[in-house]
Amino acid sequence: MVRSDIVSESPFLHLTDSSRVPSLQESQIIQQLIQEKKTHLALLNSRVPKRRSGKKIPRELRVELEDARRFVRFHRALIAPWRRLPVEIIAEIFLFTLERKCDPDEQDGDYWNDDRTGTLLLCKICRAWRHIAITTPSLWNILSLQLKTRPLSDWVSTWLDRSRSFPVHLQVTWDDKALPDVINPVISVFQSHLHHTAALSIDGLDIENTSLVGDSYPLATFSAAESTYAPLLSIVGIELPPNNSWDWIRDACRASPCLSNFNSSKFSLDWFPVTNLTRMRLFEPVTMSAVFQILEQASGLQDIHFDINGPSVTCSTGKVLVMESISRIELTSSECLGQFLDQVSFPGVAHISILQIDNWPGAEFQSFLSRSSCTVKSLSFDDVQISEIEVVACLEHKACAGLESLVVSECDPPNANALLRHLTYHAHPFRLPHLTSLEFGNIYSADTLLASLVESRVSTALTVPSGVSPPTRLGKVTFSFIDGPFMSKYMHTQDWRRLEVLDEESKLEILWPEEYD
Repeated sequence: MVRSDIVSESPFLHLTDSSRVPSLQESQIIQQLIQEKKTHLALLNSRVPKRRSGKKIPRELRVELEDARRFVRFHRALIAPWRRLPVEIIAEIFLFTLERKCDPDEQDGDYWNDDRTGTLLLCKICRAWRHIAITTPSLWNILSLQLKTRPLSDWVSTWLDRSRSFPVHLQVTWDDKALPDVINPVISVFQSHLHHTAALSIDGLDIENTSLVGDSYPLATFSAAESTYAPLLSIVGIELPPNNSWDWIRDACRASPCLSNFNSSKFSLDWFPVTNLTRMRLFEPVTMSAVFQILEQASGLQDIHFDINGPSVTCSTGKVLVMESISRIELTSSECLGQFLDQVSFPGVAHISILQIDNWPGAEFQSFLSRSSCTVKSLSFDDVQISEIEVVACLEHKACAGLESLVVSECDPPNANALLRHLTYHAHPFRLPHLTSLEFGNIYSADTLLASLVESRVSTALTVPSGVSPPTRLGKVTFSFIDGPFMSKYMHTQDWRRLEVLDEESKLEILWPEEYD
């Protein structure tokens, strides 16, 4: 807080150096001082030359005006209502002002990506607020960093020391431009706080420049520790080049009795017991035999992402592996997805994502749905060699009757005429009446088909038989055409025009393709 001479003469200056709230008598005196100064301020304002006179305000008068205003602001702050609030309440208010960009416990999303700039702003308001902020550990329990060339370790250490023993969520990312001398000190600080770390994300693998990953690519060095203790660690996400050292990561996972969420670009079954895992996402190919071992050991898994590699093997039990706990699967495989699906049953699966498949195992997928007797809520095909007729066949399966979200993106062939017609409402009974979200990425279709589909699913004028509930209205649609940049507007003029009307008149959320702009 700026102090001019007139403020420094205030009899209540000492209140700014303590958290003491003015007493009732002191508040009354301060109110009186403010009123007197406001009267004096009004007198000074009456001496200010009129704007039209062309005269400048004398320097002495300008200084006197600023001093009077500063005096009023200073004393108003002393009796501001927030000063009467308990410190604990102010700390809670501070927490509500922070913008949490992503919850680290959410199933989807890029971890938390929360830079906590709000925490730093709170420290700049005044001395009292800075003291409250610094002594509130929960304001310092999230740290998300992107490393480049500037050293940060001292700053990081100070930040995490302020979190005290509060559970912390730590995230650090870097690419090929980062320097090892910047990376390793930050990693060392993270290691020193492992004893109260709840979530740890280390992403040092630039997937857009995988060709650069080699001897010159920056690697993380994990210092040796006499003992590793991670009693709170429940979320671990690690993406590092294959030639990076992984010893400390394995030690950290072994030292965590409550590890439940593990995402990694590298994994081996001898790293740590997977018994307690509920979510596992492995981004490197894993042999089918290893996948079966993981599923058999981690009986509580709910969310899995596997790139299943050959050779094809039989489940160790020789029977179909039934896992009722699994609710979300994301699978890819270069050669043996069908053989895997033939040996598993997931009765509780509600979210299915299939990506990067060259040979679509249609019969095996249909059998998997029938065997599981599941109720699918979301279905996604991304970069899959699957025809629109095969997609329609999947949608007609009884397991998809309650489908709420559908994604068909980057699939080959891109033809979608039959798919769009299948999804368009005509008359009762309506197909897939619970869909609220549709995404079509790089499809090819005749003009008007997409608009007709969307219009039918947001219409309030559908004829519904008596006693039958109307279908759910579409809430979100994302799309792009494969016609090429700037061509879609000319090849889909009706789609564009009619969707623009819907975008303006309905509550539908439309995510337009890039060429729309």
